Amino acid sequence: MKKPIIALIVLVLAAAGSIGAFLAVKNKNDKENQQKKEALAANVLFSFDSDSPTKLTFSKDGETYVCENKDGIWTLSTGEFPVDQTYCQLICTYTSNLEAVENYGEITDEKLAMYGLDSPDTVEITEPKGTHVIHIGDQSPTRNYYYVTVEGRNDVYAVEAMQGSVLKLDKLLIKNKELLPYTLYDLKEVTTYKDGKVLCDLTYDEESQTWSLPKEYDQLDLDQTQVTAEFNNIVRLEAEDMMDEKLDDLSKYGFDKPYGEAVVKGIDGTERKLLISVDETEPTYCYVLVDGEQVEKYYTQDMHFTQLLPYDYISQDYIAAQSYNVSSFKLKYNNIDISAELDLDNSKCTVNGKEVDLNTNENYVAFDNFFNSMSIFKFKGTDVNAKPELKDAEFTAEFTLKEGGTRKMELVKGEDTYYYVFRDGKYTGAYIEESMLTGRNSLSEFFIKFRKLAGIE
Repeated sequence: MKKPIIALIVLVLAAAGSIGAFLAVKNKNDKENQQKKEALAANVLFSFDSDSPTKLTFSKDGETYVCENKDGIWTLSTGEFPVDQTYCQLICTYTSNLEAVENYGEITDEKLAMYGLDSPDTVEITEPKGTHVIHIGDQSPTRNYYYVTVEGRNDVYAVEAMQGSVLKLDKLLIKNKELLPYTLYDLKEVTTYKDGKVLCDLTYDEESQTWSLPKEYDQLDLDQTQVTAEFNNIVRLEAEDMMDEKLDDLSKYGFDKPYGEAVVKGIDGTERKLLISVDETEPTYCYVLVDGEQVEKYYTQDMHFTQLLPYDYISQDYIAAQSYNVSSFKLKYNNIDISAELDLDNSKCTVNGKEVDLNTNENYVAFDNFFNSMSIFKFKGTDVNAKPELKDAEFTAEFTLKEGGTRKMELVKGEDTYYYVFRDGKYTGAYIEESMLTGRNSLSEFFIKFRKLAGIE
């Protein structure tokens, strides 16, 4: 029995020794962890609610900008320029839990001079519990850090370069970088120019909540969705970079020979003038001169709206009539001269006195293609300055509508392969290509197919 007892005693003693060793190691680790915690705590420069600041003050060498937060909106105390809301919020977020990555020990005059902290940038963050002040010096030789000091602390620290860089005083960072000071619902008028002449002018009517072109385009349907999509994009644009302020020499950025111009007006009576030039060395980008002063950099594609014509905003496929709403029609073009009565409810139509059965899929498709080819006008452009006379029309289609009334479409030959489009005796301001009438997938081709299947002479 002794051997088991002795073995048990040995195990107990061994366990006790292990516990003792464990406690000794644990005590050592606890001390090290505590030291680490204290070191980490010492490197926490600020700790506050990022939504609580009410004032941000940026200063260096006598230049000072004070941004104040009222009801969630940041404004410059002097009102000199609008403030970048995102930038101010980022400053609050960055500094609210700002931690140093290095501690260089106690502040001395030698260190202040060595680290560029003898003439620092200063940021003051004011919140209900007090004001936090940080001084920012030079960037480290490795460009990984910025050297800083904090009021109330006796040491010199280093913070990560990204955080330090946004704390350096830069008026262009503080300024609002949005292209326009409007939302989509604040726009009243957008006018673009080319070579000093109006390229396109769109005006918003608050009562009808619709956009419109000048009255000479009244015969054309404006695509409201297209207008909204285009303007919804431009009100969201922000500069990729901020360049010169208060530009004196237009030729420096090519504004003496602009790529585009625009004047955007708000419903509040204000306006913003934009002058655009393409960066010749890097055409992906362009420069925008805002209100004759601030030069900003954008993607050239984002300024494409300054090149758009009224044609780009209209409904380019004009539907004169739809077969299910038509009781009869007449068509004259080239060697086509027909009159037709429609009874689509019973899948029938009568063409020049001959009844045609549309009950078969082949016949119906042939008729539908033919009807659409003479009733859908694919506009290729607009020319409201043209003064075509309605005579010797080469194409005439007249539709009798079930709801009452008629719709008459006529085409008059214009220059080259263009035909001016008339509706009910009035010039629409638009033209179509000859390809609508002849060639593949044209009126002529679809009529030949329909005539053959219908057995029409």
